[in-house]
Amino acid sequence: MIMDPIKPMLAVQGKVFSSNEWIFEPKIDGTRCIAHISNDTVELQNRRLRLITHRYPEITRALQTAAGGCVLDGELAVFSKGIPDFSSLAVREQQVKAVRIDYLSKALPASYIVFDILYRGSESLMNLPLIERKSILENELQDNDFITRIDYLPAEGEAYFKAALKKGLEGIMAKRLASTYQPGVRSRDWVKIKKHLTLDLVVGGYMLGQGQRGPFFGSLLVGAYDSGKLVYMGRVGSGFSQQELEEISLEFKMSEGTPFFNPPDRKDVQWLKPELVVEVEAMEVSKRGHLRAPVFLRRRIDKPPEECTVDQLLIGEA
Repeated sequence: MIMDPIKPMLAVQGKVFSSNEWIFEPKIDGTRCIAHISNDTVELQNRRLRLITHRYPEITRALQTAAGGCVLDGELAVFSKGIPDFSSLAVREQQVKAVRIDYLSKALPASYIVFDILYRGSESLMNLPLIERKSILENELQDNDFITRIDYLPAEGEAYFKAALKKGLEGIMAKRLASTYQPGVRSRDWVKIKKHLTLDLVVGGYMLGQGQRGPFFGSLLVGAYDSGKLVYMGRVGSGFSQQELEEISLEFKMSEGTPFFNPPDRKDVQWLKPELVVEVEAMEVSKRGHLRAPVFLRRRIDKPPEECTVDQLLIGEA
């Protein structure tokens, strides 16, 4: 390992706004990646602090020529028709065999979209304002076919949000110009803005399925952590493809008791160890903390359960 792994800074979820004290970036539907570069050696680390260097040989080679000694933060993505395609990225994320990895690096090449620089050589830049780090990044990193510095627009968040949705992106990121980099902190200085409310939640149980869903499950019971306690937030039963039903069912690890602090009073529930994370879209979260009209979007194999906290619902301040 080049240096100790770094927990990435995280964003709260909020509503669109404009402000001269903020910049706005496209939100990339990918997997978070911190790149450690030193003496022509590159190591890629995901948000779970695991090394994923071996899965992306094309990115490793590209960074060796694009940057000197530094630590970068960004998103790995696979693009289709100019838009990030998470399903293709998921294929890349699940590979372990070297032959398959080499093939997919050419058939489904990834891109590394860089939005921050944390170290220049051995010098930490994390206490500098974001706008200064952006300036340093421009000098330290050269774009190539696989590496791109992210675009951003100052002040005009509302116009940028409309343009991003029109292009087919899932939303934008708002970042305070004066913000420092806060490793592992879900900070109000970074705000994730999406068309719909989306949440990353922990699966703590499931309802038995009926009919064609009999071998799998009817719905997932999900929640988020609050002060170390897993709080039940509702059931998600729609949005699953047949393949997703099969794959998720295979990941179930049964538990003798409920992992929820406030479990629902139902007898037809199978409790699970709280290890699976899913992304869910909902119209809103009620005052009681329950999801309204939730729909499953995808599994989050890149995110540890303990990061699924109720504070992801905080609305960023303009």
